[in-house]
Amino acid sequence: MRRLRICMKKSARPYICTFIIALCTSCSVSKFIPEDKYLLDEVRIVSETKEVKPSLFNSYIRQNPNAKWFNLVKIPMRTYCVSGVDSTKWINRFFRKIGDAPVIYDESVALKSQEEIEKAVRNMGYMGATVHLDKKTRKNKLKLAYRIHAGHPYKVRHVVYDIDDLVISDYMRQDSAQSLLAPGMLFDVNVLDAERQRITKLLQNKGYYKFNKDFLVYQADTARNTYLVDLTLRLLPYQRRKEDLPQKHRQYKVGEVNFLADDEIMSVQEGTLEEFDSLRYKGYSMYYKGKAFLRPQVLVDFNRIRPGELYSEQDVQNTYSNLGRLRALKYSNIRFREVNGENGTQLDAYVFLAKNKNKSMAFEVEGTNSAGDLGAAASVSFQHRNVFKGSETFMMKVRGAYEAITGLGVASQDYVNDNYMEYGVESSLNFPQFMFPFLSSNFKRKLERLQRSA
Repeated sequence: MRRLRICMKKSARPYICTFIIALCTSCSVSKFIPEDKYLLDEVRIVSETKEVKPSLFNSYIRQNPNAKWFNLVKIPMRTYCVSGVDSTKWINRFFRKIGDAPVIYDESVALKSQEEIEKAVRNMGYMGATVHLDKKTRKNKLKLAYRIHAGHPYKVRHVVYDIDDLVISDYMRQDSAQSLLAPGMLFDVNVLDAERQRITKLLQNKGYYKFNKDFLVYQADTARNTYLVDLTLRLLPYQRRKEDLPQKHRQYKVGEVNFLADDEIMSVQEGTLEEFDSLRYKGYSMYYKGKAFLRPQVLVDFNRIRPGELYSEQDVQNTYSNLGRLRALKYSNIRFREVNGENGTQLDAYVFLAKNKNKSMAFEVEGTNSAGDLGAAASVSFQHRNVFKGSETFMMKVRGAYEAITGLGVASQDYVNDNYMEYGVESSLNFPQFMFPFLSSNFKRKLERLQRSA
């Protein structure tokens, strides 16, 4: 039997090879190429400068040729071309569905890609860069190359910071070791924008709730007859609207932190808190309807937004991340409200918590095949996501399996019958955090910050 099976496998190989050869030679691509058009056969990016790597610009190519299998033959396109021109026949529709239509060269798309690649190279500091299209045609096929002429790069000679705000200037000075700007660097627009984002993130973690990168602008002056740039980073004053008078950027501190636990949290407004039952716990306010489904200590432990501290966007994101680990919650939402309107420097935080379903059951059925012995298995699982009101997850699973054993021969006398049955029970209890009841919330918070910075 084994020899016969091997022979069958060997005899099938010539047929498979014959099918592939027939597929590649019998179908004609020309019938799908319109007159005066070309099949896009190949696309390349070529750079004359070693530092400008072609692979950086692959994402800007808007039109690529048909895919090749094993980098040799365009099997999907050939499969499509097996179909006839008449799309009403089912066999033609079948081959078109499983194949890929030939890619017809589009000049307008290529010009758009050329423009975007040229812009990307210039943004890297090669301000005089150009990109040319190199087209080679043969019969009804076209090979396309984007040739990058980068030219001489522009580099930063001096970096100057024009920051009128002394507090912000001091923050930036303390964090200067992390700066992405330095004399001698390429005049890379992407790096310049990344520096704006880095400073914005720094200030948003220092209480500047309304700060964004648009308040940071660059002024670039090129030295005559050189490829050197003098760069100035300037801080603009705060203006909510263009017609408003310029103001100093304000630092915000967190005032009250309120937890609102309700199934319809998105419909709850800050001004309707009197509709809720409430309690005060360690300086935090808890609002809920009926019975609180989470212990106050759990919310305090997983929260990173602290009353009296400077607003920090990182603390907000850490709170989202921590609350996301609580299986008892469907989702959460954090909002801030200025206490004294536009002239205030205090933010009240509202942490909205949507309750998840506590209990769920699942039933699974599966078929088994062990060395030719067929069988079936079924399991029922029960899950409780909030056992002790701390988002502890309890799971119990009961499983049963049956298998009909054949071919035991004489050995089957050791079995009561030719059937095999198995039963099993498993359970688990998971906690959303390590159990360290003797550690304070502040210590846990510091430990978490050390872990994130590591």
